Amino acid sequence: MASPFVATQQTTQLEREHIQGLVVSGYGKMHRAAYLLLAVEHAPAARDWLSEFAKRITTSVNAEDEKSLNLAFTAQGLKAFGVHESDLTTFPPSFREGMAAPHRTVILGDTDASHPDNWQWGGPQHDAIHAALLIFAKDDETFATVEANERAALSDDGAFRIVHALRPEPLPGRVSAGKFGVEHFGFADGMSQPVIKGSGQEDKLEPAEYERHAIEAGEFVLGYPNGYDKITPVPRLTTSAHGWPAGDPAEFGRNGSYLVVRQLAQDVAGFWNFIDAETKAAHGASDAKSRSWLAAKMVGRWESGAPLVKAPDSDNSDLGTDNSFGYHDEDQQGARCPIASHVRRTNPRDSSRNGDPKRALELANLHRIVRRGRVYGPGLDDPLAGDDGQERGLFFMCLNANIERQFEFIQHTWCNNQKFAGLYDEQDPMVSNPTGGGRFSIPQDPVRRRISGIPSFVTTRGGAYFFLPGVPALRQLAAIGD
Repeated sequence: MASPFVATQQTTQLEREHIQGLVVSGYGKMHRAAYLLLAVEHAPAARDWLSEFAKRITTSVNAEDEKSLNLAFTAQGLKAFGVHESDLTTFPPSFREGMAAPHRTVILGDTDASHPDNWQWGGPQHDAIHAALLIFAKDDETFATVEANERAALSDDGAFRIVHALRPEPLPGRVSAGKFGVEHFGFADGMSQPVIKGSGQEDKLEPAEYERHAIEAGEFVLGYPNGYDKITPVPRLTTSAHGWPAGDPAEFGRNGSYLVVRQLAQDVAGFWNFIDAETKAAHGASDAKSRSWLAAKMVGRWESGAPLVKAPDSDNSDLGTDNSFGYHDEDQQGARCPIASHVRRTNPRDSSRNGDPKRALELANLHRIVRRGRVYGPGLDDPLAGDDGQERGLFFMCLNANIERQFEFIQHTWCNNQKFAGLYDEQDPMVSNPTGGGRFSIPQDPVRRRISGIPSFVTTRGGAYFFLPGVPALRQLAAIGD
């Protein structure tokens, strides 16, 4: 069988002036942000607004300076803008059905408290969300001005109604590890990201890291070759009733991407108290060192971000940004980083059960996502003292060209799958929703350590699938009916 991986180091020419900036940047210099979830109230006014907004949207060639603006649509939103039903069928089923579709809750593990019936937004009982306006700014003063201006523009002629506003914490948050922020469980986050070929970021990679982390542009941007050396399918607008003053309607989806947004509440006190109970000394005293060790085993990295593969016994902050490792040669059996750990599940890298690490890496790289999430809610100073009653968590955001093969595959086949990589009855200990308590094994000599009764530490509070169009597509949407 021919390898699906494009092995040669080719230069992909991205049309960066047409690609929204969020695809290539997490806007690390933009310390403030808000995600405004919108409903179209008056379609002609909304299209007028979009015609002007498309002129100031942040693209992949715009330098981060004062502010950044991006825009994405749900399937219902495209329909509200005037996209014909027959054209919507050119979008993939996952996008058209939406994250809260009943069978997708099974795929994603959104059951019990995480079921869409219990969501704060995006569920079947809530008002439909048509679009997400993503606002980023460098500081409080700039942000206040930008948000006020954008809110005023949205309300012109009754174009939109703001259904819900998501407000992440300012970057870098209360704590940072080098250039990376620290999520609420206390672990540095964001070290392992794919590098999009054609973004220019791949030019900084050494050959081994290029092979490990440089991913074909078509895995994230529609209209370019993907990891199978095929052009990622592009949604089309072809209904003759539409007028198109700019752009090719058959290329409507080109330079777009699919944006996954999930609000994930984290039970920080529950997590650390469970870890504390599992690691207490024989006489009942808490053991901070053992607590840190077990938490790292479940995550797959130490709190500094140091990978267990390179620092198996204790944290080493000098390795906090290290992403240059694999599993096959260094830790094939999971003695350093358990196979069931969160980090190893969400990116197995070159883990191989058949002795072919190159092939394993090729296959793993067919399921990568670009993450753009930020934390929300106040930090919890002393988790062992109990919960303070305030919600905190992560606005998980990722970009991919194929929701089913990328985001949903990771969630369903890697995180929630009890049989992952030869395991028997274990799910991701950090983000899964196990029935009756989860299990987690840590290889040790002579006998493995087995943790049982692991509760859910993360609860889904809302979510939706969005299409992040290219700039020409935004102009086409604005021109419907002209």
